[in-house]
Amino acid sequence: MNIQIASKVSLFLSLSITTLCVAETTQLSTAEVSKLTPAQQLGKHIFFDENLSSPAGQSCASCHDPKAAFSEPDLNTPVSNGAVEGRTGTRNTPLISYTAFSPVFHFDNEESLYFGGQFLDGRAANLTEQAKKPFLNVDEMNNRDEAEVVDKLRLAAYADLFKQVYGLDVLNNTSQAFQAIAEALAAFESTPVFNRFSSKYDYFLAGQVELTEQESKGLELFNDANKGNCAACHPSSSDSKQPPLFTDFSYDNLGTPKNPEILAKKGLDFVDLGLGAIVNNVNENGKFKVPSLRNIAKTAPYMHNGVFQTLREAVDFYNTRDTDSKWGVPEIAENVNKDELGNLNLSPDEVDAIVAFLRTLTDGYHPETTPYFSADTGLLTLPLISIESNTAKTAMTSAVLKEIEGSNPSRYRMIDLQESKLAAPSDAGSIPSFFTDTGLLEIPLISVGNETVFTAQLKRITDNNENFFELVYLKLLQ
Repeated sequence: MNIQIASKVSLFLSLSITTLCVAETTQLSTAEVSKLTPAQQLGKHIFFDENLSSPAGQSCASCHDPKAAFSEPDLNTPVSNGAVEGRTGTRNTPLISYTAFSPVFHFDNEESLYFGGQFLDGRAANLTEQAKKPFLNVDEMNNRDEAEVVDKLRLAAYADLFKQVYGLDVLNNTSQAFQAIAEALAAFESTPVFNRFSSKYDYFLAGQVELTEQESKGLELFNDANKGNCAACHPSSSDSKQPPLFTDFSYDNLGTPKNPEILAKKGLDFVDLGLGAIVNNVNENGKFKVPSLRNIAKTAPYMHNGVFQTLREAVDFYNTRDTDSKWGVPEIAENVNKDELGNLNLSPDEVDAIVAFLRTLTDGYHPETTPYFSADTGLLTLPLISIESNTAKTAMTSAVLKEIEGSNPSRYRMIDLQESKLAAPSDAGSIPSFFTDTGLLEIPLISVGNETVFTAQLKRITDNNENFFELVYLKLLQ
C-alpha cells in the first residue's frame, strides 16, 4: 500500500511501509482488563494465546489485532496468513468489533432476506459458534480436532482459571471443554473492549463536539436516499438507547471484481460464492454480510476480497461501478445490487465528503487527548498516556517526543514527561498506552496536519546506553 499525503508530512513520506507492517500484537489496557469478569478474563487469555495453533505462533489476535480495530494488522496482504507457512484464507479478515450485536442467523420471511450470523457468509449462527471454527481451519490455526485444542489448554498458565469458571471436571470432557472455550471467547468479545462507541460521531451524537463542514456534508450525503444512500444498509441513527451500529446485518452482492492477489494464491478459476454456498441457493451467490462501518478507516483493504486499497476507492466504486469500465466485471454477475449503488452521480468533492464523514466513525477520539505530530518541528505531542504495569496502578502522564533527524527507521527521544493534569477518559483503552513490561507505546490515533490520521506502535530500545522510541508500525487511516 502506498502512502501519498501532503509533502509537509515529511517523516511519514520517508518511511518504507514494508518495514513497518509487522509489529507485536497490541496489548489491552490493564484498567480495561481489571473490569472483566472471570469468564471474560478467561476469554481474553484464550484470544491472545499463541500456543493454541498448530504449529504454535498464531492467536486470534494475530489476525484480529486491537491496533487495527480487531482486523488484520499486516498491511501487505488482502488475506491473513495461517499458522502453517504458505497457507492463507480467501477473504479479507473482517473486524470483529461490534460483531457481538449481530442477531442469530435467520431468514426473514417478511423481508425475504437473510440476516445476522457471523463471518462474512453467515456460516456461524452466533458468536459462540463462530469462535470454534478458526481453531480447526487448516488455513487458520490448523488444529487437527477439538481434542488437540483442549490438550493445549490443559497446559496453559490459565488452566486453573478455566476450571474456576467452568468447573473442576470441565477439561475431562473434550466436547464440553471446547464449548466452554468458545463461550469464554464470546463473552470477551461482547465487552466494551470490542465495542467502545468512542468515535467523534459518538461525541457528536452526545452534543459534545461539532462536525466540520465537510463531515456534515458527508453525513447529509450518506443519509440522502437520492445521493449516497449509504444509510439504506448502514443506518446512521438508532431507535434504541444504543448508538447506531452502521449495519442492518443483511447480505448483498455489490458486484465486487475479483482480486488478482487472491487468484494468484488460490487459482485463476477461484470464485467465492459467499452466502449462496452456505444456504445452497444460487439466488444468494455473491452475497456477503453488510459490515459495520465503525472503525472502517482502520481496516483497509476493503470488500470481502480486499480488492480496494483505500476507503476513497471503495466509495468511488459504489459511485461509478456501472458507469466506469475501470472496475472490471463482477466476480459473480448474478444477484448484483443495481438499485442502491453503481451510478450515484456523486461529484469528486461529494465522494471526499462521505469519506471524511466515515473517518468520524473511528474509535479513540478524545477532543483534548488526541496525539499530534508536527513535521515542521519533529515533535510528537502526547497529551495523555496511560502507563501500564502488571504490578502497579495505572498512571496518567503527558509527554513530548522529538524525532531524531535522519534516523531510519524513525527514532524519537523523550524531551518532556510529566504527570498529566487531564483525567483519564472512561474509555481508557482508546488513549495512548505505554506498557512497561514490553516497552511498547501504543498510539491508536495520531493527527498529522489537519486531515491525516495514523495509528502507530513504537518500541523503547536502548542503544549506546541511551533510550529511544523506535517506530515499528504505522498505518494510515483511510
